[in-house]
Amino acid sequence: MRSLLARLAWLGPREQRWLLVGICALSLAVLLSVGVLPAVRSLRASPHAHQQADGQLQALRQLQIRAQTLQARPQMDQADAVNRLQASVSLLGGNTEINMSDQRANLVLRSTPAKALAEWLARARTEANSVPLEARLVRESQADEPLWSGTLVMSLPSR
Repeated sequence: MRSLLARLAWLGPREQRWLLVGICALSLAVLLSVGVLPAVRSLRASPHAHQQADGQLQALRQLQIRAQTLQARPQMDQADAVNRLQASVSLLGGNTEINMSDQRANLVLRSTPAKALAEWLARARTEANSVPLEARLVRESQADEPLWSGTLVMSLPSR
């Protein structure tokens, strides 16, 4: 440190001034790059992040309303759920079989359109309080709308 001070004293006043200006400019550049520029980047990105957060909040509120609606419905007994599932199987087409066991419904699907299957699953959840426990599906065709074959095991409300 002393040798550095000795070298500075050896420089003339003009060189010392230019050295001081250089050190100040370098310090300012470091301060800007470390302290200010990250904050500016965050401010520029905040509208997009805010929109994203608003979208997620909307989706969560919709899910909350849906969950509250499902919770507010009266409990369904198993016999009613079985009747509703059996009645709704016709939406899947004639190639579907349903077998009931204790607290499960086993569906055998043959060439079932994907759209019909998706609609039936949503309906089974809302109307019969039944959700898939197990799915073993195979995609049959590469056409515009895929066809699915396999088995679905659905839950039933307890007795």
